[in-house]
This record gives sequence, structure tokens and C-alpha cells, in this order.
Amino acid sequence: GGMRKLVVDLLDVTRIESGQKKREFEKVDVREVAVASLEMVRGEAERRKIALQMHGDGAVPMVADRSEVELVLNNLVTNAVKYNRDGGRVDLFLEARPDGVWIKISDTGIGMSAEELARLFKEFVRIKNDKTRNILGSGLGLSTVKKIAQLYGGDAKVQSVPDQGTTFEVYLPRTDRGLDA
Repeated sequence: GGMRKLVVDLLDVTRIESGQKKREFEKVDVREVAVASLEMVRGEAERRKIALQMHGDGAVPMVADRSEVELVLNNLVTNAVKYNRDGGRVDLFLEARPDGVWIKISDTGIGMSAEELARLFKEFVRIKNDKTRNILGSGLGLSTVKKIAQLYGGDAKVQSVPDQGTTFEVYLPRTDRGLDA
């Protein structure tokens, strides 16, 4: 269930941060990982009539640790559905650029104020307001996303408008690590 997933994510983050997790670099198609993430939430999305839309064609290759890319996409996709409105939509854009991979995900959810956004990326933040009180989750996911992006020398940014939705952008620079691109 969700709790087990959260514990596993937590362990992963701890290992990533302490450098205990052996990072294994290989060619990863970020698109393939994104499709799997969307499949994971499809049942919940259909139940709540949330449309999931993937944008961008073709493979999005990069050299990365697959489990880190999975953590990023799973967190972004899960949040985009969890904090959405029934009948809303999630748009996931992927782009392979010469200098790296660009991931953008937009939802039509509850959105956040500037103050909530500032707290969002802090450790273990859980945004508590009337709209989110009954939503399970630790807010952990988003600090993870930012940390992983920074491990690659990239970054994660978020823009949000209360009651309109939230857009996350994650940029992962290419780190070819001696593998043929």
C-alpha cells in the first residue's frame, strides 16, 4: 500500500543522501519510466475522471540511475493526481534537449499560495489546509525530487496558482559518464 511505498521512498532518499546507495548509471529512456508512472496512477485517475495526457514523441534517453528517475516521476505523477480535482487533467511533457532532459508536469488541482510553495520544498513538509487535511502523504516526495535533480546538477522548479493548479519543471543535465550517447 501507500505507506509501504512511502517507507521505501524514505529509505531510498536516506541512502541517496548519505551516499550509501550505490548509484548505477545506465542508459534510461525517461519516456518509458514516465509511461510506467502514469500506468501506476491510471486506476485512481479513471475513478476520479482525471485525464492523463503525455506530450512529446519518441525516446528521451539519458544516462542515469534508473531508480532515481523513477522516484522523480513517481512522485510528480502521484502528486499531480492526488492533489487534483475530480474531472481534472494532468499533462506530462518530456523533451530530450542537447544539454539534458526536461520534464514538466501540470495539474488542474488545488494549487498553492506563494507561502505554501516556499514551505513545499523543505524537508517532510506537509501542506495542511482545509483542502488537503484528508489527503495522505508526507510532502516528502517533493524534497526528494529537488535533491535528485541537484545530484545531476539540475534543478526542480514549481509554479502554482491557488485553485487553478500547479506546474513542476525538472531539468536533468546530461551526465554521459563515459557511455556512448
